[in-house]
Amino acid sequence: MLLHSCFQWTTNPQFSIIQVFSNDNDLGTLASALQAADPAETLGNENATFTVFAPANPAFDNVDVQSLTNNPDPLRDLLNFHVVQGEALTASDLEGRESVTTVEGQELQIGSENGTLTVGGVPVSQSDVEASNGVAHVIGGVLIPESFPRRVSYDLAAQSNSGAISSGVEGTVTFWEYNDSQTLVTLSLDNGPTGASVSHPAHIHNEGDGEIAIYLSSLDGTNRNEANDGTSARLVDRSFDTLAGFNGYVNIHESVENLGNIVAQGDIGSNATGTLGAGLSLADNPTTNTKELTAQPNNGDFSNGVPGQLRLRELTADQTLVTVRLDPDGDGEFGDGPTQATVSHPAHIHGSGGAIQDYLSPVDGTDSKARSSQIVPNDVLNSDGIYVNVHESAANLQYVVSQGDVGSSSGGGGGY
Repeated sequence: MLLHSCFQWTTNPQFSIIQVFSNDNDLGTLASALQAADPAETLGNENATFTVFAPANPAFDNVDVQSLTNNPDPLRDLLNFHVVQGEALTASDLEGRESVTTVEGQELQIGSENGTLTVGGVPVSQSDVEASNGVAHVIGGVLIPESFPRRVSYDLAAQSNSGAISSGVEGTVTFWEYNDSQTLVTLSLDNGPTGASVSHPAHIHNEGDGEIAIYLSSLDGTNRNEANDGTSARLVDRSFDTLAGFNGYVNIHESVENLGNIVAQGDIGSNATGTLGAGLSLADNPTTNTKELTAQPNNGDFSNGVPGQLRLRELTADQTLVTVRLDPDGDGEFGDGPTQATVSHPAHIHGSGGAIQDYLSPVDGTDSKARSSQIVPNDVLNSDGIYVNVHESAANLQYVVSQGDVGSSSGGGGGY
């Protein structure tokens, strides 16, 4: 038996679908989202007919609505996935169908669960909400089309410990859908860099045995300034769905030397309810350039320096994923062993005058891949005369172990 609608406009409707949504507090979040995208104008068209599957306010509890309204193109696709044009399909009509085609272009599967009508696997809580230009069905979840760039974020809670950051820090880990087999994982600290003279390693751990499953890029805890925003990034070889369902948690540690002092921790995947949001609007046909990092002799623990490579992967229209890859044994192969240091190796983009323009993520000395990544604005990379330094440690920044030109001064491929 279908649930009866409580809306006052179900008989002799005088309002368009968009007016129905705007005049009901239970659909206020949907109405606001519609106002930020073209579907609002479309659904107000009295000369067209629509069927709309309308998520109620609680359906958006775990959705970053602000990220949606700030990204009109993905938002439009998402909302159009809730709309069927040309038909006013009642619950009875839907029960006789296996699927419907949405304005977004993809199909929604129609079914039932324990006698309740479902759309795209989401139950209909109120059916047959009539309007002057169609009918709406209130649903208990937000429908996500396959074409929608996804992201999910999880909170990281501060962990009290006996180390230098005894109160811990709060932060967020976010999984960004990149392609079918890779996910971009970013970390951010709520209050920016910790101000500690160390870098903070981070990992995804298995829930069962607590072992490290995936190394994430470390966070540079040093100077709080415009060039260091307390974030890191890493492209991992796991699909978005795999990570979003991973049975584990994330730890951020005080330092490589003091891994026992956990400063932030949070469950992920199947252990937590994340917040969904609009993902990356990835660049079409992205380019990837590589630059050589040459070993720099110095008076530190890595006296011969460490060779490496800088990989610059176009991410969005105005951002690039910059990856530092070190080759500790100098065999020309990357990802075959760590530097074996009990520190992380900070890295920075320097301007032609030597000032730091952007902080890259430090390379964890115990990471077998010996790499780290950071998202960098293109305007930084397009500056003349910029170069990258990789240092021995936060405590020994005077020892540069690897260096390479980046911008137009480096030649070989142009741009970044």
